[in-house]
Amino acid sequence: MIMDHGLVIVPAGAGAGKTHRIKTQLSDWIKRGVVRPERILAVTFTEAAAGELRERIRSGLLADGLVSEAMAVERAYVSTIHGLGLRLLTEHALAAGASPQPRHLGDAERDLLVRQALAHAKSLDPIKAEPERFGYEANWQKGETVEDSLRSRVLSMIDLLRGLGDKGRDRGLLAPALSRLDTIYGTVLSDPTAARNALEAAIQTMVATFPAGGMAQITAKTNVEKLEKDLALFKRVHRAPDVLNRDWKLWNDLRSLFVSNRSSKTPEGYDDLATAIMAAADVLPVHPGPLADAKLHLSCLVSCAQEVMEAYESRKKALGLIDFADMITGAERLLRTDPAVRQAVLDEIDCVIIDEFQDTNPVQFALLWQIGAYATRTLLVGDVKQSIMGFRAPTRACRRLWRRRTQIQPSRSIATGDRRRL
Repeated sequence: MIMDHGLVIVPAGAGAGKTHRIKTQLSDWIKRGVVRPERILAVTFTEAAAGELRERIRSGLLADGLVSEAMAVERAYVSTIHGLGLRLLTEHALAAGASPQPRHLGDAERDLLVRQALAHAKSLDPIKAEPERFGYEANWQKGETVEDSLRSRVLSMIDLLRGLGDKGRDRGLLAPALSRLDTIYGTVLSDPTAARNALEAAIQTMVATFPAGGMAQITAKTNVEKLEKDLALFKRVHRAPDVLNRDWKLWNDLRSLFVSNRSSKTPEGYDDLATAIMAAADVLPVHPGPLADAKLHLSCLVSCAQEVMEAYESRKKALGLIDFADMITGAERLLRTDPAVRQAVLDEIDCVIIDEFQDTNPVQFALLWQIGAYATRTLLVGDVKQSIMGFRAPTRACRRLWRRRTQIQPSRSIATGDRRRL
């Protein structure tokens, strides 16, 4: 368990006593009169978990003989994080610039609006022109076309960026991502043209020397098939050498060719030519071409996602609609930009409990932190082993942000004996 003034963090895995910790902490606060049951704000991530959390709180108080307090828990606000966001936007609709009675957008309607915006997006045109170049293929087993595959990737990028809140629409988001690609890729060839010409020359020599491939002396069917595939690669380059300017999968295939083994011998001289081709193609990991394509691909995806998001947001606002992501991003923006609203929320609660904290994405974390960091008492519970986003990083962030806040407002950090005890 980690304690920092009014912040209590419980990394609670299976068998670690998470339920017991919540019950005992709340009972202690309530017995000492620093928390009133009806002024508890508790948040989790599913309706079932919210109901279970309320029952945990109630049963803990009943076990300690606090019957009236247990009954008062019914008036506490225990909900999912989306329920919390919707409540904030509804109760403070004027400050949020939103409808006091927004209509929730169903999944089918959401997909329709997004697909309409995507159909008019121009940022994706370079990928649409050559989708296979960027790794998009049809999956006939799933009944997916190349267009379906590309659309799915864009929708995933949109979900990812919306998970960043307002930052997801920041045009400056792309530059550090591209810089990160450069760093990961590392040093590149100084003369990629020479590398490309060397590979073409090695292949042309192979085709001129062995126009039918190296299969003449091979009897094993499996090895014949391998040599046939290699020959197809050679002929593809022979017919259209420009393919080496953009087909990095072809380069990669040329890095691994069949050569003689103990059971199968190719014609004399074949292995030397094949080895020369593989050596020429083996510069691929430092060739700047794949990096350039990767950066173009990322640029198109991010720009397209942001373009679609802008059109989607405008359309929703015009129609008075709201989706699940809006409940989080809108509420986070409201609390971050309007301290009066945030204070009004804090004035109604004595403590904040956030269960399954490891499940927060960045914008969910930001929303909860707008309340948790300023509340008099905050209890965070999460399980490292069940984390998708990584509970340890938010935990460190919590402690770091909490210290920063208490340095700015020291009177709040040590104002009561209860806070000193924590």
